[in-house]
Amino acid sequence: MGMKDSIKKVLVKLGENNKPTYAVMAIAVVKGIARPLFTMSDKHADPETKKYTAIREGLTEVVAIPTYFACGELAGKVANKLNLSPEKKALARSNFMFLGVCAAALVVIPALASITIKPFMNKIQNGNKSKEKINEISNISEQSKFNSVKKEPNFKAKKTMTSYYSNPIQAQTAILKVGGL
Repeated sequence: MGMKDSIKKVLVKLGENNKPTYAVMAIAVVKGIARPLFTMSDKHADPETKKYTAIREGLTEVVAIPTYFACGELAGKVANKLNLSPEKKALARSNFMFLGVCAAALVVIPALASITIKPFMNKIQNGNKSKEKINEISNISEQSKFNSVKKEPNFKAKKTMTSYYSNPIQAQTAILKVGGL
């Protein structure tokens, strides 16, 4: 019975001081570590795409961890201001913290992530592009302007779909494929 009693004491202690914010923050920490690792271990993805995705996922969780804590604690403080008995106040505090965490996950974190991560990712992407590549692309586009030959359309040649195919059934099949049927 000694082992059962000690396990029971540990579980009761964890259950008494368990806040929804702690659980969600622990999940966010694990996601912040595991998701970028799984993304980088994908052997079939493009290396640049893997890096971008891994950084974005990691930064999203970096934004999420303090947001979960702040929203949960603020909602818990709102519950403390209610005129309730001490037993109901503790239950209300836990419920309000849960609602605060849910609001953070549904609204606050996506909003903060899009505001903070997008400019950061743009800086990373623009920093990776070297000036040589940009100059090379502009030189190619300039050369293609001069090398392009304008061709006049030939309106006299009248070709039908059947003239491209020797068999009329092939022409009908091609027409159906082009039409999307």
